[in-house]
Amino acid sequence: MNDLAQEWFVTKDVSDRTMLSYQEVWKNLIAPTWAGVKLENVKPDGVTKWVTTLNREHSAARVRKAFTVFKQILDLAVMGERLMSNPADRAKQVRGKGLLPRIVKEERDFRLTNEQVLDLAEAAGPYRVMLLVMAYTGVRFGEASALQAGDVDLITSRLHVRRAYSDVAGKLQIVLPKSGKPRAIPIPAYLHAPLMEVLFSCESSDSLLFTAQKGGPIHYGRWRKSFFDIASQAAGLQGLTPHDLRRAYATLSIQAGVGPKALQAAMGHSDIRLTMDTYAGVFELDKDDHAARLSAAAEKAFEDKCSQNVRTSNENKQNPWSRLGDLNPGPTHYECVALPRS
Repeated sequence: MNDLAQEWFVTKDVSDRTMLSYQEVWKNLIAPTWAGVKLENVKPDGVTKWVTTLNREHSAARVRKAFTVFKQILDLAVMGERLMSNPADRAKQVRGKGLLPRIVKEERDFRLTNEQVLDLAEAAGPYRVMLLVMAYTGVRFGEASALQAGDVDLITSRLHVRRAYSDVAGKLQIVLPKSGKPRAIPIPAYLHAPLMEVLFSCESSDSLLFTAQKGGPIHYGRWRKSFFDIASQAAGLQGLTPHDLRRAYATLSIQAGVGPKALQAAMGHSDIRLTMDTYAGVFELDKDDHAARLSAAAEKAFEDKCSQNVRTSNENKQNPWSRLGDLNPGPTHYECVALPRS
């Protein structure tokens, strides 16, 4: 199995960070049980026992990831006709949904208000503008920390996300954004002045917009512990994560009337279904707001029409379309919406 695993690593066209995660899973979760086992001795019942053992010692996410890597390694053997079928697939068929643990998603209330965002930013000290940019453009932390002065275009009011920092074994590397391609995000007018302050301090267009306190790129762990977590606590938002600012951007955008397609483009989602599934609850709440806004618009139009007809009636009380003439200078309800005769 060890030789097969090494073959599988060579076939993977992934980022360095992803490759390291695969190798870590193999080394710590798969190899201790399977590295020395001959391929023909990998049986479904053995796979089941292995997964059961992992369940007692690791999180559901770790177990599922280990199973996925193990299954893909065995898929390579099936493709090379070294196995007739995949023992991992057969184990899953026998046990069904009961083989792998379910990942229980934690319900988080990330619907920050504008006031909460401002409180958080004010408490962040030197990273005030960075948090405002994350909350009002939806960029990920790795994208925000890799922004350069030349990425900000205040003339067209666009923020160009062209790169991101990725932590690979403790070292920061420049990679493409998670979507695999650059994107341009509208910059709210409110952010123009704060961004101008930061731009004035940049020496050139390729200067980092936000840096560590002693210069250079920001390391997530240190930055979060020294600034973000402290600011969150000061703002009364204990437990908040930097990624929650991205979710807050989506929520505030939906509440401001931004449609799913525009939100998908701004957030860099490859598929609109991801946008809709991730923020389904917010879109559902927005349906009631949408109906309320539509109703308010219709009521305003009705009131404007009534006011216009009242003015017309007062200017010419003898208008033949008012059935009572001078005795009834104001229009009746149905006359408010009736078209005057030409």
